[in-house]
Amino acid sequence: MKKLFNSLRFRFTVCFLLIGILPVILLHVIVVNTYESSLINKRMIEIRQRCNMISASLGENQSIQKSLTKEMADVLNWYSDAYGGRLLVVDNQYKVVHDSFLADLGKTVVSDAVFSAFLGKEYQSFQSETKFLEYVIPVTYNGGTEKTVTSVLVFSSTTDWIQESLSRVKQAMSLIEVILFIVMSVVAIYISYLITRPVKAVAYEVEKLRAGHLDHDISNIRSYKEIDDIMEATSQVIDNYRMMEESQEQFVSNVSHELRTPMTSIRVLSDSLIGQKNVPEEMYQEFLSDISVEIDRESRIIEDLLSMSRLAHAEDSMNVSTVSINDMVLNILKTLKPIAEKRDIELVYESFRAVSADVDEIKLNQAFSNLIENAIKYDRDSGMVKVSLDADHEYFYFRVSDNGVGIPEEALPHIFDRFYRVDKARSRETGGTGLGLSITKQIILLHFGVIKAESKVDEGTTFTVRIPLKHVEETGGRKKS
Repeated sequence: MKKLFNSLRFRFTVCFLLIGILPVILLHVIVVNTYESSLINKRMIEIRQRCNMISASLGENQSIQKSLTKEMADVLNWYSDAYGGRLLVVDNQYKVVHDSFLADLGKTVVSDAVFSAFLGKEYQSFQSETKFLEYVIPVTYNGGTEKTVTSVLVFSSTTDWIQESLSRVKQAMSLIEVILFIVMSVVAIYISYLITRPVKAVAYEVEKLRAGHLDHDISNIRSYKEIDDIMEATSQVIDNYRMMEESQEQFVSNVSHELRTPMTSIRVLSDSLIGQKNVPEEMYQEFLSDISVEIDRESRIIEDLLSMSRLAHAEDSMNVSTVSINDMVLNILKTLKPIAEKRDIELVYESFRAVSADVDEIKLNQAFSNLIENAIKYDRDSGMVKVSLDADHEYFYFRVSDNGVGIPEEALPHIFDRFYRVDKARSRETGGTGLGLSITKQIILLHFGVIKAESKVDEGTTFTVRIPLKHVEETGGRKKS
């Protein structure tokens, strides 16, 4: 049952019915009330006209007793019966001198309406609780120089006949409502079916994807714009997922290849030693030295892979503190200076201002070290690596430039890919694993920073990093300081 209530088709149907039925119910109320008011007003006009005629007849004599002849009493009783009401005549002593029901004859009437009528005012009312009409009019004698109120005419009438007429109208309206409800239910169910049919089609296609048919193409499904947008986004997510799978497969293949290469070299070197007798000590030393190099290379690959794995889950383990970026860069340059001196490469550091920022010092140190070390490795002998640091009110900027071999334009979009090498032969010569820039970019992203590269072949490469001075954390899709 809960599943039914939560279904889109059920909700559409209920909404359509409410939209259709509520105006009909409102119309029912308006029609009934308008019709009732019309009948009451019509009856009140008729009663007023009759009472004015009676009042004129009773006002022909100065004494109400003279006017109330037997013939006049019969006329009053006839009008009372004709309109299904009760007619009273009250003299100037507030005594009932005529009662069509004979119930209150001779009794004193105490009523605001009667008092007002003796002052020359008419009174009419409809009591919705008792469904009674009442009309009070003064009887005025016009024979003298001044008008004199000799008595008061009180007419009260039930509205039972109006209620009977309203009952018939309500029955007709109810019948119309039932017919409309049936028709609108059928229309609402059909329209909700038409509306939800594309949604069901989409659900069917998505179910295929959930079942594992990721090669199923959903980009050609077309219905409503909103659903088209959802399907297009879903298609992009699937494409991204496929790319991730391909990337994962490629990554596994690259890891296998990278790990197999030094292992193969070690195997060949060791087999060569095993297969020879009386090998000179110098050859042993050379082969063992080569094996040690390959083991170091294997270790670096494994360490970089472990670093990437740790960084993938590092968002919750960021050790952020306020760090002097100037001091950190100076320490990195001091550490890497011996490497640069071996190739007679000049390290130039340019700082425009003192910079302190909220960062994970260990991780950011690794990223900046990778960038400077790469610049040294791929620079020309006797070249120059320039490191600069600057900041504004929101970010600090770290830049590393060299005048080395450069990177081809077509390779620039891929340099942060895992195991990507522009020059594979030189990368292996310099001991690169193809993971350094990928690790660097991950670290920069953990600091909500940006890294970009600019390069020209045979002119050099420049890496620029921008990182917020204040560390931010993502909370519910939003960043907070």
